Amino acid sequence: MTKEWTEEWVRGATGWKPFKEGKALHDNGQVTAFKLGGNACQAAIKEGRQTLRPTVKVLGPADIQAQCGCIENRSTGAICSHAVAVLLAAVAARNSRSEPGSVSQAPSKTRSEPAAWTIRLSSRFRDELSAGRLAVRLLPAQGPPTDADKRLAQWLGPSGATRNSLLLTEEDWGAFLDAVAGHPRIEVEGGSQALVIEPDPGPPLRLRDSRLEKGALHLSIEQPSAAVFVSWGTTPALAGPDFIRRLPVISPDSRWISHVRELISHGSVKLPIDEALPALDAWLDLLETPRSGWLGELCLQTLPPQFVFEFEGTLDAIDGTLKVAYPGLAPVALPPADQPLPGLPRLDTQQHRALTRHPEAERQAVNQLLWLGFEATGGNDRFKLKDRARILDWISDGIRSLEGQAWTLRPGTRFQQIASKISVVRPKIRSRPAQGIAKAFKLSFTATDGNAISSAEVRRILRGSQRAFKRPDGGAYLLSRTCGEMVEPLMEDLGVGRFDEPFRVRQASAIVFENLSKFLAKSLECNLFQSFSSVDLNNWHVRGLEAKLRDYQRKGVAWLYARLTELGGALLADEMGLGKTIQTIASIIYFKDKGGEGPSLVAVPASLVGNWQIEIARFAPKLRCLVLHGADRDRLRDQVGKSDVIVTSYGTLVRDLAFHLQREYRLIVADEASLLRNAETDNAKALFKLRARARLALTGTPIENRPRDLWSLFQFIAPGYLGGLPQFCQRYELPMDAGEAAVRGVLQRLQLRVSPFILRRTKEEVAKDLPEKLQIDEWLALAPSQARLYASLSQSGLEEIERIREREGKDFWRMHLLTLLLRLRQICVDPGLLNVETDGQAAIKIDRLFEILQEQKENGLKTLVFSQFVENLRRIEKRMEKRYGTVFRLDGSTRNRFELVQNFQQCTGPAVFLISLKAGGYGLNLTAANTVVHMDPWWNPAAEAQATDRAHRIGQARPVTVYRLLTRDTVEERVHLMQRQKRTIIEALTGGGDQPANWTMDDLESLVRT
Repeated sequence: MTKEWTEEWVRGATGWKPFKEGKALHDNGQVTAFKLGGNACQAAIKEGRQTLRPTVKVLGPADIQAQCGCIENRSTGAICSHAVAVLLAAVAARNSRSEPGSVSQAPSKTRSEPAAWTIRLSSRFRDELSAGRLAVRLLPAQGPPTDADKRLAQWLGPSGATRNSLLLTEEDWGAFLDAVAGHPRIEVEGGSQALVIEPDPGPPLRLRDSRLEKGALHLSIEQPSAAVFVSWGTTPALAGPDFIRRLPVISPDSRWISHVRELISHGSVKLPIDEALPALDAWLDLLETPRSGWLGELCLQTLPPQFVFEFEGTLDAIDGTLKVAYPGLAPVALPPADQPLPGLPRLDTQQHRALTRHPEAERQAVNQLLWLGFEATGGNDRFKLKDRARILDWISDGIRSLEGQAWTLRPGTRFQQIASKISVVRPKIRSRPAQGIAKAFKLSFTATDGNAISSAEVRRILRGSQRAFKRPDGGAYLLSRTCGEMVEPLMEDLGVGRFDEPFRVRQASAIVFENLSKFLAKSLECNLFQSFSSVDLNNWHVRGLEAKLRDYQRKGVAWLYARLTELGGALLADEMGLGKTIQTIASIIYFKDKGGEGPSLVAVPASLVGNWQIEIARFAPKLRCLVLHGADRDRLRDQVGKSDVIVTSYGTLVRDLAFHLQREYRLIVADEASLLRNAETDNAKALFKLRARARLALTGTPIENRPRDLWSLFQFIAPGYLGGLPQFCQRYELPMDAGEAAVRGVLQRLQLRVSPFILRRTKEEVAKDLPEKLQIDEWLALAPSQARLYASLSQSGLEEIERIREREGKDFWRMHLLTLLLRLRQICVDPGLLNVETDGQAAIKIDRLFEILQEQKENGLKTLVFSQFVENLRRIEKRMEKRYGTVFRLDGSTRNRFELVQNFQQCTGPAVFLISLKAGGYGLNLTAANTVVHMDPWWNPAAEAQATDRAHRIGQARPVTVYRLLTRDTVEERVHLMQRQKRTIIEALTGGGDQPANWTMDDLESLVRT
């Protein structure tokens, strides 16, 4: 804490620019609804049509944390002018009244170090909390101060460290409870047991019934025993005789809190549906929703927004306003995601759906304007474009890139007059009749005034490094960037020398020019990696596949077969969770049915060998699958010729390379092909040398750091297509100081060049084919050293249990059995949890997690990782460093839950949130994540579902992929099987707890025995 809050301190701690702007906000009276509690302050700031609600915490003289809805704070985390205005209001408030709480008695001397305290509350503390005044006594305690004592000392501040009696108002006690949560010495006068002020929010309330009748929502709950409703700052809480804990909701509004107070007090509440819908997210947080009832059956659906961009200006500056319009609602200035939008959510009673806004689409709309060169100038809806070159780009390419999408552009009169004097010249590619297998194309250039411009004139302008030339009427022709950044260099890359004459190309080049034609016609709306022009789906099916393919998967398999037969190679780059494995298995079957000698070879990371074996047996039981992996694989080599598909690991392939070089395979598949990004590795060199009639690479992230990663992959799927590496780098790798527009043009040209070989779909693009939540059980085989440790501990543990059972009876050996189960589970996750360090392959789940996070990082996505072992999260965090984006961690020791959630939601780029299942399984809204990973699924599926729903909730506009990482031939597999066989027992367990209370001793022992 700082000793004195002054304007000079604020200026020095925040910087001159935000201080100047923040002081103007404060002096103009724009700071309203101000609240100060301890070292935290919050206010509302009216700025134009927008109201911001920044929160500021002062942790030290130079340690200030700010959270605000403005663009500057959300994008950079910097102290913004709005936070400065709140700090200045806090300075004024602190100087006009005493510190929080009133002193009734003070010792004669000041403590220089935090003391150890016993905190004592009145026997009527619950009545006091309800009435708005809380009496607290601080009594000296023996022993050194705990971390909780230090937090309390920090909250009190230097001038308050001598207090032993406080009288707190409702404004103050929220910060006080934050400071003492988890304190080991809290008493109630006359009480026989300690009071626990819990640091983590409690579990959701159990919902008995929810129904909608005559426009009102009726809710009833199982009332908390002997607990009353109180407030904890801005968060609702429960106070029982021996506990105080927050409810799992963040910052609800006052009207909602009044309904919850009634619900807890009476066990039921009736409220108009138009009051329930705006707070629907808070109700879903608060209540453990059963599958039945109105809330349990309610579907959440985001609506597609339309965007209106109104702009006016000159060739020197443009000002614009971004508005959003949802179906049935008029356009309004785009509010931040954490502020309400009038009219949403709303109820569709016929379909039993809650229709909500689409925050991801709103965020993308803002990013599109930023990407086109605009700067945010205030709130979420005001933008400015400066610099004549950028404004010419807006005229030539920017406006057209938005037209035809979910955008309506409304230029002002002055801008229209200026733009009318400029004609944009754009290229066109048209196919021409041709004979044979080659295809003919013709390139031309046409201006928006209808005039044709000769190719010679365009090339002359480009050679002069210019973009504009005069029109006969005094206006100007302006070349689209695609002329110089896309068409001319691409023609050169593909060896087309003359622009003025029709030209003929074959195979991959023909597909490139077909895609270029679509790109020029649709601009940014065109997906270069979804070209199905040569795929015929009529009467198309895969015989022998024991699965029903989704529509996009059928297209994928047909596309793969077409490309593998026509071009000899393909790269399937679908996003995680879309089924690259099943599409590949279907392609292997299709290739086999179409004839050809030899088996297919699948090379995979060692951790996925078992998963591929299981998936092939599941989806293609008629395929004869042979696994070449492990110490005894040599005796299986004679079976290769009799098999349909061979599965091996990359490491094994390198060691067995001489054997594989003697064969030619029908198809070679490289799974997790990102391992081939470096062409100099042993894995890559081995794959490049193998002989095959077709090659298929699977990876959701073809490029990790630079374009040459893609060149290496193409050395496998299409050797020589991209030329030599020096030539490739010269064409497609620009220096670090190259402009953003130049980099964008080069990357688009590279996308076109490789588009014949790549198929890429995201979940958003195929969302109609997907459920809202994709759940994937991924089975992994323990690494050899991990398996040996597991077997050794299992055997020695069972022997010890037998000795205990003979000597001490059932109760004792049950405890030892549960301990053994815990240790075996820890080995499945990471042997390091038992302080056992083995070889580098000891933690197969951790390796697989990092593969998932790598793909998420390269696609700029966010991930939630849940584990029941806090030490596991800490070890993961230590190993991750910052390789996978920004890292957050939440467990029982976390104090700043709200700040962590806000930072995760608002940070740009990839991020990982490591969360303990107990501390973070409820009460969090983490819709910025689209993937959830459960590291150690166990007894309670309901707890997993609650945790998963942190991402799968209102505000989530994308399907959520849920990975449960499980290990074969371990206690995890046996629990999984037993859960399916003994469903009634599992249903009884879903109410909570981490131990299998209703399982018999035989059940438990069977989990351990092999």
